[in-house]
Amino acid sequence: MPQTRQILKLLFVGLILAGLATALMPIHGIDLSNGKDKIVHALVFFSFASLLDIATPRSFWCWKLPLLLSYGAGIEILQALTPWRSFSFADFAADAIGVLLYWLLWKKVLHRFIAHPNG
Repeated sequence: MPQTRQILKLLFVGLILAGLATALMPIHGIDLSNGKDKIVHALVFFSFASLLDIATPRSFWCWKLPLLLSYGAGIEILQALTPWRSFSFADFAADAIGVLLYWLLWKKVLHRFIAHPNG
C-alpha cells in the first residue's frame, strides 16, 4: 500500500501542476458567462479531494482542506496577475463546494456503506 500511495501522490502533484498550467493559459472563444464553468470547478476539486484523500491518511480538516483551498485561492490570485484572466470569487467558491461535496458524500454517506455494508 505505501507504494500505491506514493504513486497516487505523484499523480496528484502532476494533476495539480496541469491544473495550474491550464488555469493560467489564455482562453479564446469559450463562453464562461453561462456558469457551466462553476460545475467544472466543483468537479475538478471534488476529484482533487478524492485523490488526495486516497493518497494520504492525513487529517482532512487540518491538512487536506487547507491545502486544496490554498491551491484554489492561489490560482485565482495568479489569474488576477495575468492580462488575459481575472480573479473570480465565484470560481473559488465552486472549488470549495467541490471539496466539501466530496467530504459530505464520502465521509457521511459512502463510508458508512463500505464500513458497515449490512446496516
